[in-house]
Amino acid sequence: MTPPTDSDTQRIPGRYWIWLFGAVVSLLGDLTMTFAIGWSATQHGGGVAGLILLLAAAPRAVLLLVGGAIGDKYGAPRVLLVSCTAMFLVTAALVPATLAVGEPVWLLVILALVVGTIDAFFLPSSRSMPRLLVPPAQVPRALASFQVTGVVFAVTGTAVGGVLVSWAGLTAAGGFDALTFGVMIIVLILLRNTIAPPGRMPAGMLRSIGAGIQVAFGRPLTRALLITMTVAAGLLMPLDALLFPLLARDHGWNAATAGLLVASRSLGVGVIALRILMRGAFPRPGIFAALGLLVAAAGLLGLSVLEPLPLTFAAGVLSGIGVGTFTGHVLPLLMNSVEREFQSRLQSIVVLCQSLAIMVANPLLGGLADVSGIGITGVCLAISVAAAITGCVVLTRPVLRSATVA
Repeated sequence: MTPPTDSDTQRIPGRYWIWLFGAVVSLLGDLTMTFAIGWSATQHGGGVAGLILLLAAAPRAVLLLVGGAIGDKYGAPRVLLVSCTAMFLVTAALVPATLAVGEPVWLLVILALVVGTIDAFFLPSSRSMPRLLVPPAQVPRALASFQVTGVVFAVTGTAVGGVLVSWAGLTAAGGFDALTFGVMIIVLILLRNTIAPPGRMPAGMLRSIGAGIQVAFGRPLTRALLITMTVAAGLLMPLDALLFPLLARDHGWNAATAGLLVASRSLGVGVIALRILMRGAFPRPGIFAALGLLVAAAGLLGLSVLEPLPLTFAAGVLSGIGVGTFTGHVLPLLMNSVEREFQSRLQSIVVLCQSLAIMVANPLLGGLADVSGIGITGVCLAISVAAAITGCVVLTRPVLRSATVA
């Protein structure tokens, strides 16, 4: 297929836009819930917060490969529908539960374990959908459109999430998240007959998982991308749920201000996503992914040393620009490095690698934030240095420097 011209974004199939609507509405609820869990957990200290986030990642890590194989076997839309229905029931049940008992540690632990289990089946199928809905040459723009639309929701949604949490904590967040999953369920029902059925797979779950692992780690480009994304996940993914709330508490800011800080990072991601949507990805995505890590490092450096609120927001935007540059070029490379029939299994491996990184990073970073003499500002500084080193290492890898999307 001939790649679309710079202005030809309308050639993305209409079914993708229907899915995008449901996905970003669901994202709005997820952002609110993620922020709410992080904020509720941090009231018990950085160590407890890191442990709770670890418990969310643990069942996800254990079941992800199974979830990816099931997604490729039965089809991502069908697995998504079941997962969204389960999340709707869980988040709806959270409303009466929190009204009855509040937000004790044991409830946060149960919530983290249940959400992590459902995520093991939801995430691989959800993240494979753009590759299933659009041709390979349009994947960068499709992902960029998700990021741009998602940022519009994230900038407003995370701020609204902060207001909701300030008003009624997990009760409001749970009710709101349930509504957004209800919208996604309707969208998936509308799309159920528009996507080609899954391809043939090896007989047996273990053989299917093994085939996915062989594809993911047997190809030099895919392997290099997985390693890079795993390191970046451990450094950058704890920002929204753990580090930004801790940074806000360290400065004496409330939940609404913390939500705006998270939104500032999302705004930076959106700036880059809009550029990719309008003009396409840069011709050497591996090089620009590395540069994105260096820019993110600069933003994190600002977060560690700047005190005034406007400058902190500016540093948050800069870190988002770096993250957006990194993800906007790495993700299309990764998706197009394997065939359609391996997409859910590939995404399960990606999320597994990221989850393992987070399982190490969240308790480590949360614990370091509680250490006298280090604190949250020291943690941000350490992440900044590590992100810069990672970006420099990526620039030395020929397989990444010479990679192209299509």
